[in-house]
Amino acid sequence: MKIFTQNNLHRLAAVSLFGIGTLLSSCSTKETPVPESASLMVVNTSPSPATFNAYINGGKITSSGALAFGGAVPYLRLNTGENTIKFTTASSTESLLTKNITLENKKIYSVFLIDKEAKLDFLVANDDVAVAPTTKALIRFINLSPDAPALDLAVKDGAALITDKAYKASSSFIEIEPKKYIFQIKNKTATPLQAELAETEIKAGGIYTLLSIGLLNPTGLDPKITAKLITNK
Repeated sequence: MKIFTQNNLHRLAAVSLFGIGTLLSSCSTKETPVPESASLMVVNTSPSPATFNAYINGGKITSSGALAFGGAVPYLRLNTGENTIKFTTASSTESLLTKNITLENKKIYSVFLIDKEAKLDFLVANDDVAVAPTTKALIRFINLSPDAPALDLAVKDGAALITDKAYKASSSFIEIEPKKYIFQIKNKTATPLQAELAETEIKAGGIYTLLSIGLLNPTGLDPKITAKLITNK
């Protein structure tokens, strides 16, 4: 298994496969084929106090420690084709969830661990954008709160940016102005405001994902609904 760690999409683009120099042998000028690859991020949005280790094709990728709620493994570069993803508890290598995912060349993905216990699963999102922004930023909204109704992403004292996203539903990336925002997650059918993200600067050229994670009605140590912003680029 080949895994190449990258911190963000900008660095991935900077070290694109097309930028890798051609390797030459001392006795031949024939080019060495460059292997195809894809990029993948893993995020724990399972609404529980549990922590998880993640493995890809048998190799542990949570080398800095098991993922707590909201924790993430930055983008990895992986071989294309079928890859096996496994999640375990922090203290065991026994699988809680093992599934295959097919990765395409030059594509970029996020894997979100969702739900909990017997319903534990993961959701795969395609992080590719048709055109990277320059003077604007891009943002999308994904509802990953299992007991929530359809939710909206809005700006404080402003209109909704993205509306009516049911559990596990993702919007497309939309353009927004680069500036500071206070993002809010709202529910049209009950108490309007469910969660609010502290003022955050959105930068020109940036690509972001705003997640609704946690539970509307948590019990025990389960986390309450909150907003999490991921920088994809």
